[in-house]
Amino acid sequence: MAEKDKVRVLFGFDADGYIIGWQQEFYDGEQWQAPFDTTGAVEVAAPDLATIVLGATKWVNGKLVINPDKQAELEAEANKVTPTAEQKMIASLMLRMMAIEKGDTSE
Repeated sequence: MAEKDKVRVLFGFDADGYIIGWQQEFYDGEQWQAPFDTTGAVEVAAPDLATIVLGATKWVNGKLVINPDKQAELEAEANKVTPTAEQKMIASLMLRMMAIEKGDTSE
């Protein structure tokens, strides 16, 4: 496969300028192809693409810049445990059972 130091990339940004996706050129076995309009494309070292944190990385002055606070915020949200409806129902039933076992019949 042919290797290049830099590939053409077209980034997609959110309203705050953070990268939320990208398209990149590829080698099809014979030549490099860019299946997108390259008008707004930039050249990026291929290994650098692996460092992008979607929603926390910006393209600033020709470099990828990660905002560590934004990254931590995204990771915290992604790792937040949200109980399912079934888990909530089981917890409610357990509380009712504990109340009945204590002799509380005020329901």
